[in-house]
Amino acid sequence: ENTATKLEEEERDSNKKSKNEEMRESVCKRLVEAAGKGDVKKLKWLLQHPYADPSVGLCRDLFGEKTAMREAAEMGHVKVVGALLE
Repeated sequence: ENTATKLEEEERDSNKKSKNEEMRESVCKRLVEAAGKGDVKKLKWLLQHPYADPSVGLCRDLFGEKTAMREAAEMGHVKVVGALLE
């Protein structure tokens, strides 16, 4: 019975990690989108999200190609770049 309980706990922990990772990815994708659109207000709001990646400038888009910083820079959104550097 102890082993079964431990296995159930490990499975719950594993599911929590997956959920946390999914949330981080979702926030990351939204950060990249906001950066590309030059939406500083939304970007700053997302940066306050508990699942925002501490290395937010490295968040990647849906395809894993562009970071929030690169997207903002390519689109010429200087204020977004500044917000990411804060």
